[in-house]
Amino acid sequence: MGHVRARNLAYDTLPVLIHGNGPTKLQLNYLGNYIPRFWTFETGCVVCDEGLRSLKGIGDEALPSVLVGVFIEQPTPFLSLFFKRLLRLHYPQKRMRLFIHNHEQHHKGQVEQFLAEHGGEYQSVKLVGPEVQVANADARNMGADLCRQDHGCTYYFSVDADVALTEPQILRLLIEQNKNVIAPLMTRHGRLWSNFWGALSADGYYARSEDYVDIVQGRRVGVWNVPYVSNIYLMKGSALRAELQQTDLFHHSKLDPDMAFCANVRQQGVFMFLTNRHTFGHLLSLDNYQTTHLHNDLWEVFSNPEDWKEKYIHENYTKALAGKLVEMPCPDVYWFPIFTETACDELVEEMEHYGQWSLGDNKDNRIQGGYENVPTIDIHMNQISFEREWHKFLVEYIAPVTEKLYPGYYTRAQFDLAFVVRYKPDEQPSLMPHHDASTFTINIALNRVGVDYEGGGCRFLRYNCSIRAPRKGWALMHPGRLTHYHEGLPTTKGTRYIAVSFVDP
Repeated sequence: MGHVRARNLAYDTLPVLIHGNGPTKLQLNYLGNYIPRFWTFETGCVVCDEGLRSLKGIGDEALPSVLVGVFIEQPTPFLSLFFKRLLRLHYPQKRMRLFIHNHEQHHKGQVEQFLAEHGGEYQSVKLVGPEVQVANADARNMGADLCRQDHGCTYYFSVDADVALTEPQILRLLIEQNKNVIAPLMTRHGRLWSNFWGALSADGYYARSEDYVDIVQGRRVGVWNVPYVSNIYLMKGSALRAELQQTDLFHHSKLDPDMAFCANVRQQGVFMFLTNRHTFGHLLSLDNYQTTHLHNDLWEVFSNPEDWKEKYIHENYTKALAGKLVEMPCPDVYWFPIFTETACDELVEEMEHYGQWSLGDNKDNRIQGGYENVPTIDIHMNQISFEREWHKFLVEYIAPVTEKLYPGYYTRAQFDLAFVVRYKPDEQPSLMPHHDASTFTINIALNRVGVDYEGGGCRFLRYNCSIRAPRKGWALMHPGRLTHYHEGLPTTKGTRYIAVSFVDP
């Protein structure tokens, strides 16, 4: 097996000894990722499986005790998903303690709900809420010190709320690498932005190392000695009680807490490692997160599409896309799953929160011409500033199914009208027979017949075919103009909600 050598490009020589002082020691750490036989293009990582701490065969009660520090430092999308993923970790909760710092009043209710429902499953819980007004660095010091002071704390697992923990084995995988400080690689969707730096500039800030892109994109896989990690990392409790026993790890000159932490760890001669041996998860984008709506995650389809899909798109959508879970209850009327229960509930709640339902008469100043031939009591997507996000949903999830079910037809999913309709017996229970002003129509049931309402459904008159039990989260798709003359059947009890889109072309 060949060795890796460093080459002096100025003199075209192969040095047998390389010496560095001060900041140049970081470059030696970088070289140590390869020289003399740590990683090669031919073999990959040679030493990644050396010195591991195996957890195989260890019963739950004997697993290392872990303090999990959760940090919510700014308004963050998909916090409910964050907590669900935390619960999915393949590690017994009775071997985990929780420390949560929530800096945001915006998230107070979500945090309290999670703790009310699941806090008792953990060994212990400590919450520092927004009313205490603890600064970011001080809160992080509190978390690390909780583990430091408890000699039974074997590991400290620090996780920011903008981390999507999609690998349930992540905690076990990090523990098994047996490092004092180790972080899993996390990147933002479709970008080179990550939670580590491969090098530092002369003034201690970001510099791109030669191997950074290859590590981020998975062309080089291994365990890497790096000068900076953030967002998520695992630390040994023994290191916190020895080399890192100083109680102020997160202050250093005028640096931000993440950089201060890394500077202090480097100063104590403790190596920080990054592993990209598995796909652990990703980082959320917080750049365009809105907090002005009731359910702000609905607006995240552009910024965080993977998480939006997980939260809002039906788990069986891919089967529908493959044609395996599509029904045709009436001629050329297709029925398939599209939304999760959460998507349906949040869209209804968002509309009711907005509250400005139309009057259901022919005069309608919201549309061109101001006259609606077949009026409903509804709220348009553009009234809640959701038309751009709705169009993205149609393009990404409806158009592919349309092209599958109507061969030879291609759509840009443009629409003039997209809205949520409300049917109530004492308001507007039904809808007169009509043709839709569309090439095709999407009609998504947003609540459950027999539970939330009785009656309802849709009848296609030309085919004398009715769909009387729409399934929550399922879409009806049918041609609009000319062929599919239809009516809305009376809702006899409760309230029925549907999301409708007239797609053209």
